[in-house]
Amino acid sequence: MKFNKKAFTLIELLVVIAIIGILATISIVSLSNARAKSRDAKRAGDMKQVQTALELFFNDKGRYPSASEWDANQIFSTSTGATSTYMQIIPSAPTPADGRCTSDQNSISYIPTSDGASYSISFCLGGNTGTLASGPKCLTPGGIIDVECNIDGGQPADVCGGISSVSYGGDSYPTVAIGTQCWFAKNLNVGTRVDDPDDQGDYSGGIQKYCYDDSEAICDTDGGLYQWHMALGLPQACDASEASPCNISGTIQGIYPSGWHIPSFNELQTLAQNDDPGCDLSANNCHTAGGKLKASSISTPVTWDGTNNYNFSVFPAGYNLEGSLDGRGTLAVLWSASPPSGYPGIAWSGLLLSGGTTFYGNSDDRATGFSVRCLQD
Repeated sequence: MKFNKKAFTLIELLVVIAIIGILATISIVSLSNARAKSRDAKRAGDMKQVQTALELFFNDKGRYPSASEWDANQIFSTSTGATSTYMQIIPSAPTPADGRCTSDQNSISYIPTSDGASYSISFCLGGNTGTLASGPKCLTPGGIIDVECNIDGGQPADVCGGISSVSYGGDSYPTVAIGTQCWFAKNLNVGTRVDDPDDQGDYSGGIQKYCYDDSEAICDTDGGLYQWHMALGLPQACDASEASPCNISGTIQGIYPSGWHIPSFNELQTLAQNDDPGCDLSANNCHTAGGKLKASSISTPVTWDGTNNYNFSVFPAGYNLEGSLDGRGTLAVLWSASPPSGYPGIAWSGLLLSGGTTFYGNSDDRATGFSVRCLQD
């Protein structure tokens, strides 16, 4: 006796396949979410362990590890012939990056201050983890701060006290936090233009500036060029004198807005050492800082070698010396408030050149018109 066996119809098969696909998708999504949460939990846990190890190091050495010590991939110290190991292997961030974290944000980046008194470590969480929200984070000795560390692992953005830009003289200046300093992110451009070869007069007559090619449009992009006395708000005679009131000391506000000042040469040195803690600006061995401070995209035919890691955006604005305008597109010079003792008519500056990444310390004629940057008090 024969029995007819019924097979699945095409529609039934399609329904079964669809149900299996939906169940598989749900399982994969659930497993993927669980893995992402596990990676975030590991990221947060690793940071707490790193913080503990760094505090143990600090208690032993009175400072936090240098960048080179961190690069040894473990946290340890040696003293009187003994070695104390606080972390055998420094953890790396789990991959892949989760949530909206980029691969760069996901990477753990450690930056100590030049004096070893503090540090910041950047990392990123893809989702909410415990009391921490998703997104970039900055670990400091005080704990995890719910903000992104500055580019290249520098100090958190609140170094600028929540100030993202400053309006001054009819222009708006964005700010940028680099290490423990807060700077204007573009050159100052205030005052009345005087066309070369005229000298900038006495500050008491108001702020005066040079514009390259006597062009206000160039001042709008490059910033003004200022003789040293004008930048510091001093009588014109101070370009060649150390007599009172030219014998300055301390913080000099100059032509800057309230709460900001012209940097000293030591403060330019701190800026350079944020990238290379061991470099000496006056010895001209800050070989990588210049490249990271330079603008990365400029409309000139020269090689400016800028990567602009800190958004400091130094532009090759050139200079004005005795009515001779030169160097636009090939060099940038930032005045400092520091004159070398015993050399009237000279002041220190920071120099960046095309075709290289070194940040140089330089001494220049005070009557030269250079760029200036504002540093927060």
